[in-house]
Formats: sequence, C-alpha cells, structure tokens
Amino acid sequence: MSTLVIADIHGHYDELLEILEPHFDSGVDLIFLGDLIDRASAPNGDINVLNLVHDIDQDPGAYGFASCTVLKGNHEVLFLDAVYHDDYDLWSYNGGDMYAIDEIMEHFEWLYELPAYTVRGDHLFVHAGVRPDVPLEEQEEFDMTWIRDPFLTAKDHGLPYTIVHGHTITNSGDIEYYPGRIAMDTGSFLTGKIGNLVLEC
Repeated sequence: MSTLVIADIHGHYDELLEILEPHFDSGVDLIFLGDLIDRASAPNGDINVLNLVHDIDQDPGAYGFASCTVLKGNHEVLFLDAVYHDDYDLWSYNGGDMYAIDEIMEHFEWLYELPAYTVRGDHLFVHAGVRPDVPLEEQEEFDMTWIRDPFLTAKDHGLPYTIVHGHTITNSGDIEYYPGRIAMDTGSFLTGKIGNLVLEC
C-alpha cells in the first residue's frame, strides 16, 4: 500500500492543498502526523485546515483515498488542555488563534478522540516519537505527542519499527533519515514547506 504522510501543517491551508490535490482519486492511504493547527500564516488557516482534514477523515473515499488516519500532536493537546482548564494563555503563547476558538470547538470531540499512533507494516507513525526501550503498548500519549530527548539522541529506540515522526524541526529544513526513524517536521510555520512523502508500507 502506498501511504501519503503529511507532518506539522500548522494551519497552512494553501500549502496543504498543493500536497493533497495530486493524490485525489489515487487510492493511497493517508496519514497526518498531528499539529494541524496554530501559527497559521493566513487568516482562517487553522479552521480551513481543520474543516478539510476532518472532512477527509470522515469520508476518505469521497476524495479518492483508501483510508485516512489523523494523529494527535502536541498543539492539539495544548488546545484540549486549554479548554479543560479554561486557561488559554499557554495555547495562545504557542500560536493558538484566540479569535478561532468557537470554530475550533466545533471539532473538539474529534480532536479529543484522535489516536496518538498508528502502525503500517514495519512503520510506526507518531507525532513526536517514543520513549526508548519501552514496549509500544506501554508508551504514554504524553511522550508520543511531546518527546524530544532521549528519543532524538538514542542510538536505538528499541522498537521493531521505522518510526515516522514530526514535532522537532529538522536542521536542514528537509525530511531527514536516521537509523530507525524518519524526521518529517520541515518547519512549515517558518518555511511555508510542509513535510510530506509517499512510503510503501
């Protein structure tokens, strides 16, 4: 199965469309690695991205995708925590759009239910990474959505997968390949470039 993987969109709707449109009606599997929202470069970017991704997730066949999986990123977690605690300061500080709260709330239940990871063959897809040497079934959502070190610095994460992740912007601004992992956050909110690739898995 060909799988289109898209990382760290951060409300960049036009750039997302440029990636998706060539794959409409292609029958590929589609995986989003989280961080759909925050730090958008254009007005309504977050809402436009959420509306589109939610719609594809609900009916991938309508767009010609075989399936769609949307993973939870730390920016989704920041928004959910802000709502739970009725305290939006940290979310806003990290690029949350206070003017879009009502519209984002329309997606609250969907965002809450998003999984932290998915597996395709020998690839594990997750937003941030994993805690090294911890079995997959014992990994915590906090690590999967937030971790940097020791995941990024470990010589071997200890899981029998190639881990495909975003969250930490690559030094090159391009997708980077390491032993046991593929780093896909190309810094869209800085570069305007959303990390994406097609894998056979």
